[in-house]
Order: sequence, then C-alpha cells, then structure tokens
Amino acid sequence: MESESARRARSPWSFVPPLYVQQGAQYFLVQTATTTFLKVAGASLSSIGHASTLVTLPFQLKALWSPLVELVATRRRWIVASQAAVLAGALLLAAAPGSGQPVAWAIGAALLIAIAAATHDVAADGFYLLALEEREQARFAGIRNACFRLGRLFVTGFVVWLAGTLDARRGGAETAWRDAFLCAAAGYGLGFVLCLVALPRPAHDLPAAKGRGLERGFAESFLDYLRQPRIVAVLAFVFLYRTGESMLGPMLSPFLLESVEKGGLGLTTEEQGFAYGTLGVLALVLGGIAGGWLLARYGLRRLLWPMALAMHAPNILLWWAAHEHPGKAAVFTIVSVEQFAYGFGFTAYMVFLMQISRRSAWPTTHYAISTGLMGVAAMLASYWSGDLAEALGFEGFFALVSFAALPGLAVLPFVPRLDEGAERTAA
Repeated sequence: MESESARRARSPWSFVPPLYVQQGAQYFLVQTATTTFLKVAGASLSSIGHASTLVTLPFQLKALWSPLVELVATRRRWIVASQAAVLAGALLLAAAPGSGQPVAWAIGAALLIAIAAATHDVAADGFYLLALEEREQARFAGIRNACFRLGRLFVTGFVVWLAGTLDARRGGAETAWRDAFLCAAAGYGLGFVLCLVALPRPAHDLPAAKGRGLERGFAESFLDYLRQPRIVAVLAFVFLYRTGESMLGPMLSPFLLESVEKGGLGLTTEEQGFAYGTLGVLALVLGGIAGGWLLARYGLRRLLWPMALAMHAPNILLWWAAHEHPGKAAVFTIVSVEQFAYGFGFTAYMVFLMQISRRSAWPTTHYAISTGLMGVAAMLASYWSGDLAEALGFEGFFALVSFAALPGLAVLPFVPRLDEGAERTAA
C-alpha cells in the first residue's frame, strides 16, 4: 500500500483524466450499441426503446450494490476488474455484427458492459474521494466532467463516424460496425492500461467488512445515510436543485430546431449542431473547470448561493428567446451562456454530494446513493417535459422552467454547512 506522502506526490493529472474518460466511453458505448447500431441492424423502434431502457437500468440501480464495493476488496481493484469486464464486453460487441443474431448479441454485450460500467462508477467515484484531498476534489470536479465528455466524444463522435465512413467507402454495414467496435475496444484497452499504471494506492483504500460482515455492512451503510444531519434538507437539495435544468435539457434541441411559426428558433440541423454540440459543449466544459477552480479557492459555503443562482438565471434568457425570436448570433450566445452556467452550477452540486459523502464512514456508498437519487430526480423532472412544452408552448414552458428553480433555491438555507476547513485555508 502506498504511503500517504507517496499518494500526495502523485499528481491527480496522472490518473483523473484517464479514469473519467473511461467512465464516459463505457456509458456511451452502451447507448450507441442499443440505439445507433440496433437501428442499423434492423431492430424495430419498439425493440430499440425496450433495449435501451433495459441496459441503462444498472446505472439507475447501482446504489443497491454499492456497499459491496466498499465492503469487499479495494476500490482500485474494483476499478481494474470492472474495466476488464467492460473491455471483454466491448470485444463481444464487436462480434455481434457477424454473429447471425446481431440484435440479441449486441443487447447481451451491452448489458454486460452496463453492469460492469455501473459498478465502475461506484468504485471510481469512491476512489476519487479517497485519492484526492478535499480541495483537490473541488478543483478537479470540472476536469473529471470534461474528461467524461471526451469519453463520450470518442464513442458518439469517432466510433460512429468511423462505422459510417467505412460503410460508405467499402460497403457492408456489418464489417464496418465490427471494425468500429474493435477500434472502440482498442481505445478503451489503452485507457485500461493507463489506469492500471497510473492509479495510486491510497492508504485508506481498504475494505470495510472487517468486524461487520456483508449483511450487517449493507444495513449499516444505508441506515447511516438516513441518519446524517439534516437528512430532509439533503434529500430535498438532491431532488430539487436540478429540477429546472432537467426539464430544460430534453427540450433545448427541439426548441432550436422548431420553426419560428411553431414557437421555435428555426435553426438548421448544422446550426443546431454548432450551437449546442460545439459552442455549448465547449462552454459547458469551461463552466465546469471555472466552477471547480473557484470552489477550491473559496469553498462551497461562500459560493453555493452564487453558483446556484448562476446556474438557473440563464433560463430567463431562453424564455426571452422564445418570446422575441432573436437573430442567430444572439441564439448562439444564449446557448453558450446557458451551458456555461449549467457546467458552473452543476460543479457546486457535485462537490456538495462529495462533501456530505466524505464526512461519513461509508463515503463510496453514500456518494453512490446520492448520485443514484440525482439520476432518479432528473428522470422524473424530464419525463413530462415534452408534454408540458406541447401544452404551454415554448414560451410558457421556459417560464415554467424558470420558476422550477425556486424550490431548489429555497432549500439552500437549510442544507448542512460544510467545508469550514477549506474556507479557512483559502482565506
């Protein structure tokens, strides 16, 4: 086991980027396998919908087995084992196009990847809490989110592009997707080797089962989450902070693409891709990095209110755009501002979840529970967004989104006061 001094000497830059690029790549490999590839393989829309829902369930349910990650073996070993399982699943996925039953084979491989990837999420986030000091956790919060999106770009950009290019140049979607998935496996395998070499061995990365037993440990970890100070305020914060943003997310692209006559902004597909897929992604990454740097410098207690307000205020700009239908330059600016603010404010949300988890005896499990509840809250908030946009029109919908931020802001005075030590250091 590495000494504490050796752990501190190893820069987070050596292991945080590859760890979270892997996390992004594996999630979107599952998504690509069950949407884009299944469509090419001839699956029906209902089959695609059912399959994509099935294989993403492990990401929603990962908190249920998160105590196992904390109780048995080290987080580092879980990371290595789960990445090896994802790599095996990626190779199985590459065999799907020529298997004779590509749909069933791809779903099976994607489900294997999803279970391993969800377990990796638990282990990686728990490892992050152990391997980085509290100020480093805040500083790298934006970096890890940016790296997650690089992993997404590798799969949804390069891998899908490669499959399409190979199909167009030499014909045969089957061999094109086989080779694209093999390239995905090769890229993920390179990341696996980087993590194997770069991941440190924190002195505190030890299994928690000693003296407890698995059954007792499972019960203790979940009950301890419910016993934490101000649990009602914590749960309200987890569920309400992202309500407006979660409602907005699924409707932003349709709003940009819909004609002006129907209340949208009338962008072409290419313009929407530039606004949301290029400028928006860049602004989102920069917002996350800026938020992480400021939190490391000044602490969450000082910045939670400003960052929460900054995250939700640009929703008013979208309401204005739906009312006024401004020119394209203004639209590009609004999208960039909204995405920067989202990345900026979301960093505060994630750092809060890290801090309430870090103070417990079960940091890995508690962080997994919080992020699992976050996913459920986002899903519930976004589920009816299309219905609301149809009923209210985009102008009314964005007005509602703006008001939806208020309950989350109202909870802020009641959440636990954290990071006193970090603030004293920054002062």
